[in-house]
Amino acid sequence: MGELNIMAAYSSYTDAELIALLKSGDRAAFSEVYQRYWPLLFRHARKLLQEDEGAKDVVQDVFISLWAAVFGFNEDTALSAYLYASTRNKILNMFRRNKVAAAHLESLGKFMDQGTNVTDHLVREHMLAKQIEDEIANLPARMREVFELKRKHNLSYKEIATMMNISELTVKTQMNKAIGTLRGKLGNSVNLFFLLF
Repeated sequence: MGELNIMAAYSSYTDAELIALLKSGDRAAFSEVYQRYWPLLFRHARKLLQEDEGAKDVVQDVFISLWAAVFGFNEDTALSAYLYASTRNKILNMFRRNKVAAAHLESLGKFMDQGTNVTDHLVREHMLAKQIEDEIANLPARMREVFELKRKHNLSYKEIATMMNISELTVKTQMNKAIGTLRGKLGNSVNLFFLLF
């Protein structure tokens, strides 16, 4: 009964109060943060990764990192912003490591049911996919992140704004700039690109 009362008390603490307790090594505060944020972070990770196990691993890593990182938090650190940013960064690092070239080529393969010179077609499509990847990589960091979350992972502007801790208007502006930049660089070939997402 006493333990239940303690956990109930922790559930009423603000994030700032929980951070202070975490800095003192309070494991009950850590449990409260875990219970409070795990479902939300898992949902975001699951939407991006489209698989449960990977999402669970990412969120687990986020909380392991929190236990070590909390001692560097200052008074202005927002716990939710840190957790969402940490989740986002870990997932984007996974995307960078695994790349998405294979997914591009698999999608492009669907367009190769017809034609006699399949090998030549593959080469051309591979070159196009490489050109597109190069141009995306050259976008400014925030613009590239918005673009990838929207076009590759089908998140709404609101979801992207929440994950990146920016306004929906900023997301929309960055997305429009990214599309304009890519159209300017890729010309007509970008039309095929947008069909794939």
